[in-house]
Amino acid sequence: MGRNIGSGRGSIYKRGDKWRGQISIEGHRYSFTSEKKKEVIKWMSDIQSDANRGIIIDTNNYTVEEWMEIYFEKRVKPKVSENTYYNHHNCIKSHLYPILGNIPIRELDTQTIQDAYPKMFESKKSKKYKRSNYCEGTVKMFSQRFRAGLDYAVEQGVIRKNPHYDVILPKMDKGKRVEAYDEDEQRIIVEHCRNATDIDRVYYFLIATGLRVGECISLTWDDVNLKKSYVYVNKTAVNYRGTMIVRDHPKTEQSVRVVYIANNTKLFLEAMKALQISKESDNRRNLVFPNNQGNIYHTSALRSRWIKLCAELNIPYKGMHALRHSWATRAFEKHIEVQTVSKMLGHKSVATTMDIYQSVFAEHKIKAAQIMNSVV
Repeated sequence: MGRNIGSGRGSIYKRGDKWRGQISIEGHRYSFTSEKKKEVIKWMSDIQSDANRGIIIDTNNYTVEEWMEIYFEKRVKPKVSENTYYNHHNCIKSHLYPILGNIPIRELDTQTIQDAYPKMFESKKSKKYKRSNYCEGTVKMFSQRFRAGLDYAVEQGVIRKNPHYDVILPKMDKGKRVEAYDEDEQRIIVEHCRNATDIDRVYYFLIATGLRVGECISLTWDDVNLKKSYVYVNKTAVNYRGTMIVRDHPKTEQSVRVVYIANNTKLFLEAMKALQISKESDNRRNLVFPNNQGNIYHTSALRSRWIKLCAELNIPYKGMHALRHSWATRAFEKHIEVQTVSKMLGHKSVATTMDIYQSVFAEHKIKAAQIMNSVV
């Protein structure tokens, strides 16, 4: 039953295990829900104070989904790439909307968000929360977007306080340990793919250069300098809503780089270029690795073929990114400086490289300790 807390100041009552306050200002009704009665009383006092000072209060009681759509359209879309917008928007749609999407944004409180996180990132198959399903980076990106959307709601006068700031994120896996192929497995991959005449050639170039998949398949012959033995990485291909598109800038500013290639890789490119010319194949986009239609390979096709090829070569499937990791791991094993490897990989900083390959460096430290055993 509602209880009046003062003339013209609305009412407060308990509904289930939560307290709810309602107040009418200039014909518009506002409501707020919290587990703590004192928070409801404070909210009602603050909103009345704002009204008395002439602060405009948005009268639309948006749901969480409605407001996040406004946020993405007005704040996110103008500032990020199409691919980033699509990926971040899709993450919010997949995890946030099914759980909290229909809740009025003014009724959203810290505890509700806190309780929702395990549900938002549970396994869809087993209905059991598995930390290994989503790495720390995914949850961190999601929470940053969600919190920024609520910040925008505060800025626009839709809510008074961002309830996300007191939320404690669940502990998540920091991500999988870097998986690279060992030298024997790499030798098998190189021997097969270097002599291939089809899609398998892409895998050789990935393991021979450390390029990202998108950087590799978007390369054109204009980016290749065979005389000086390097490729110029200045763009990337991404999967945008099922269609491969080329972005005129790679992942980071540091990703625009010159990558020098080994002599064997140079010979591989020379032979491949000669083959394309002799076959007069359709290569309207001047791609180094065109598909049969002269277009960019779709990442799904590359992934499917790689799964099958691993089975054919009797090596474990570790994902295509393991080819990049294998290049980097071999480089560290050959004692190439981390600064050089970082630049060739196009990482944002040496710290990024050190963080990704910390397990590799740990193994090197153990070997170093064993070597020192003979002199101590």
